[in-house]
Amino acid sequence: MLIGFIMKVLKKTIKIEHWKLIQLGLIFLGFSSLILFYLEPKEFNNLFNSFWFVMTIVSQVGLGDYIPVTVPGKLYTMFVYLVGVGFFAIIIAKWIDLMNNYEELKEEESMGFKGENQVVIINWSEKAKVTIQEVIDKSETTTVVLIDQMPNSPINNEMVHYVSGDATKFEVLKRANVLKAATICILASDTGDPIAGDGKTLLIASTIKHMATKEDAAVFVIAEILDEDHITNTNQDYIDEFILSNKPFSHQMAATALRPR
Repeated sequence: MLIGFIMKVLKKTIKIEHWKLIQLGLIFLGFSSLILFYLEPKEFNNLFNSFWFVMTIVSQVGLGDYIPVTVPGKLYTMFVYLVGVGFFAIIIAKWIDLMNNYEELKEEESMGFKGENQVVIINWSEKAKVTIQEVIDKSETTTVVLIDQMPNSPINNEMVHYVSGDATKFEVLKRANVLKAATICILASDTGDPIAGDGKTLLIASTIKHMATKEDAAVFVIAEILDEDHITNTNQDYIDEFILSNKPFSHQMAATALRPR
């Protein structure tokens, strides 16, 4: 009878939302600690000892530091064991599931970047890979936010936060929190066409500047330009610093991105 009731409770518990279950778990642990302290005041001496005892039961550690001596204390300890072990196991499983969901969300970039003073790199390429590594090597405390249209992050590094999407869209730029960035670096896309590549760079830069103007924010934009002649034909209000595409490009981009202003 009791076992059947406990099984029904545990089955319903599995369906409870993660945070509600964690809250219920904390309430159960705290309430059980209070009851055992009330039933066995001489054995536990203080509330922390009864809490320690409850934790050793539900986690199945069973250190044997404290042993209830009264019948009510022993009966409630049996109840805590029967309910608490299953409850604790479900909480651990839910917590692992919550962490897995977080990693999936992070991988899918459903979650935006909320930090500040990051270096934003727009468009993935081999140059972007080298630039990111240069930034991380030069400043171990700087977070890099990479924006590209690939569904998953092309780089696995705890200092790199990936945002998937079109950098010409306000919504994508907001998820990268570009208005709080220390520097925004726009790298030329691998189109093979300097006109198309530089045209896209200018479009991204103008979108960022329009967004900054609208929000009354100051941003610093560095852009890779494939054709030097395009610099004079570009609206230079949109780009604060140009870097020509060449062999030492990545080093120069990283150094410029981290330069104090």
